[in-house]
Amino acid sequence: MRRDVTAALRLALQGHLALRKSRLESFCVLVVGVLLSRTVNLGHLACMFPTRAEIASNYRRLQRFFEQVILDASQVARVIVRIAGLGSGPWLLALDRTCWKFGRYDINILMLAIIHNGIAIPVMWDVLGRAGTSTTAQRSALLSRFCAVFGETAIAGLIADREFIGRAWMMSLAERDIPFILRIKDTFHIRLSDGRQCQGGSLFRKIRVGGRRYIREDCRLGSRDSLLGPPLKLAATRLVSGDLLVVATNTDPKIALAHYRRRWEIETLFAATKTRGFNLEDTHLVHPDRIGKLLAVLAVAFAFAHATGEWQAKHRPIIIKTHKRRAQSLFRVGFDLLRKILLAAHDEAISWWRLLIAGQPPRSICLHGSPQLKSS
Repeated sequence: MRRDVTAALRLALQGHLALRKSRLESFCVLVVGVLLSRTVNLGHLACMFPTRAEIASNYRRLQRFFEQVILDASQVARVIVRIAGLGSGPWLLALDRTCWKFGRYDINILMLAIIHNGIAIPVMWDVLGRAGTSTTAQRSALLSRFCAVFGETAIAGLIADREFIGRAWMMSLAERDIPFILRIKDTFHIRLSDGRQCQGGSLFRKIRVGGRRYIREDCRLGSRDSLLGPPLKLAATRLVSGDLLVVATNTDPKIALAHYRRRWEIETLFAATKTRGFNLEDTHLVHPDRIGKLLAVLAVAFAFAHATGEWQAKHRPIIIKTHKRRAQSLFRVGFDLLRKILLAAHDEAISWWRLLIAGQPPRSICLHGSPQLKSS
């Protein structure tokens, strides 16, 4: 890795991340390193430093970075939104969890991401110090951090799967006037506006594959008064698999299913951070705080890759296959092109960092000498 590549990234980020020069340089080496090596393993990344220091010294430097550096989550979130070109919202958010085991340790990540152009862009996360589902307090704290940075008006809607359901959680969202679309189990008891009680499965049992039904009158979940949550509306459809999909929302139920369909984009994000991109599960880090810093590195690298993919797609549209999906994702196209740019390491390619962070992606680029990058 050439020094001028990481130096250019450091200069581009220095006004956005409050880190001293040496630590910001380590952060930039990590960002470029995970892009080039496709791994988060510190042993591999220690070989990426553009210095004459021993690899063992570089490895220790990375260890100190994760042990000692304090990253401002608000600053990181703003940088990610800026690089990805997401504007100021309002955005559709997805909340989900990914987990795996490393030896006897459970790595458990609660992720809040912005749905955008076929994939989710990570902005806030919490590394849970145990296995299992998140608590209402943890979800609320994560959402509060987001609102402290971008404001509640930046949320067009919050999508989450069946794991993220519960009276206290839904009440907190309703009280903050945050639109939500949450999938519920078809075994849940529902109290309709006329006082009737039934399970979701029986209420929507007549829906055929592809069919839809909406309950626009306020209803509540739970069969006893003590379990009743906020007033909700319901939308349901039957999937090709035969499973019933029921979502509860405090917004228009007619658009709820269309929005919920985009929840899959956060699963695409998880795949990109793992086997299809950065191989997150290669890490040997187990301390939640250090994994959180690693996620900040990956999120910035991911934002650069996705922004590069969007730029490339505007200049060379991605082939749409017969099943109506892209031959490659925007992330993958951008990831490959960005790695090529970094490996070429010409002076004009170095401008890529500055132009993307400034929100001025170039009109053209040549990896073999000329012409120069031209800002739009």
